[in-house]
Amino acid sequence: MSETSANPAPPVTPPQGSLKSLILVLGACGFASTFTMRLLDPLVPTLAAQFGRSIAQVAAVATAFSFAYAIGQPFLGPIADSLGKLRTISTCLGALALLSLAAAFAGSFDILTGVRMVAGIAAGGIIPVAMAAIGDRAPMAERQIMLGRFLVLMIIGQMVGAACSGLIAEHLGWRYVFAMAASVAAIAGALVVLVLKPRPNAQRAPLSFSGALANYAAVFANPRSKLLYGLVVVEGSLIFGMPPYIAAILHERAGVGPSQAGLVIAGTGLGGIIYGVLTRILVERLGPTRMTTLGGIVMGLAYVLFSLAFLPWWSAIAIFTLSGFGFFLMHGTFQALATELAPTARGSAVALFACALFCGHALGPVLMGAALHLLGTSGAILVFAVGIAVLGVLAPRILPLAGSRT
Repeated sequence: MSETSANPAPPVTPPQGSLKSLILVLGACGFASTFTMRLLDPLVPTLAAQFGRSIAQVAAVATAFSFAYAIGQPFLGPIADSLGKLRTISTCLGALALLSLAAAFAGSFDILTGVRMVAGIAAGGIIPVAMAAIGDRAPMAERQIMLGRFLVLMIIGQMVGAACSGLIAEHLGWRYVFAMAASVAAIAGALVVLVLKPRPNAQRAPLSFSGALANYAAVFANPRSKLLYGLVVVEGSLIFGMPPYIAAILHERAGVGPSQAGLVIAGTGLGGIIYGVLTRILVERLGPTRMTTLGGIVMGLAYVLFSLAFLPWWSAIAIFTLSGFGFFLMHGTFQALATELAPTARGSAVALFACALFCGHALGPVLMGAALHLLGTSGAILVFAVGIAVLGVLAPRILPLAGSRT
């Protein structure tokens, strides 16, 4: 099955039912990807004890996954534009299923780290390519709303991955967590093959090095591209530095186990679902600039609350729900803009967006680990709180968000 890159000529808008099926199936793919991505966070103390490693060493596995996700993007974007978005998504889901199964049988920490790194490359060909596929079909006026609906399903995967990971690990063992992830990825890949069809009016150029360079030249011909990608690196480092340490922080404060930590991490996803349900209202009443600013301030406030060690552990569920809502207020705006940077090379443009986000994703745990060492838990969290609030205030001034093109 194949899908193709966006063309200079605007595509025929598909029937609403067809678009609904697209969002549901691609949402299932996003579910599988985020399920796999976030399932390790509640397991950090468990794996540290299992393999005799420090919390920081196990948290670095998240960095390995994110770094691989990022470095795969410059290659996956042109592949999706040339060979087809749906083909790319289904192939990557199949690979992710096999790699998750391999992680379930990992006999050492080094093998687990290596498998997770390769799995990061496979995961990188799912959500960014799905976003580009939505961009091919949804007109710009509706795109942020459609992406919001896609995000709801994607975020449920994040929630279920975090919550189920801890529960499964406590009752069955951590290896069963990866076996479950393999099953979810395989089912999503089958749905793509069985349900979705390529656009009949799509055209594509053969995959070539020169063609890939031409696509990236088209992306960077838009001066907004460099600004957006730079902002997203900062955003990713400030937001994703926290999750690998949440379980350890809560265990240190209140002695909670992986299942409770999973519920806290899942709160971020609940905030994302609230955003997804309210996307149309938020876009129409607030607009991109105020959404971005408010998102940064809300995340900063949530981090300030999490820095207060005297609060009961269960309050962190509400705190990270607030943080998740703020994140998607900001990130949803960035995401919609990324799909319109280069309509003739949309897969490549969104791939670079994901590359920037996951470069920040990989850098974040390293920065948070250093901050925890130098400033202690509350001090490190407060530094990140100030950083994300400042980003929300400055982003619309650095990159005007009222329109999508210059």
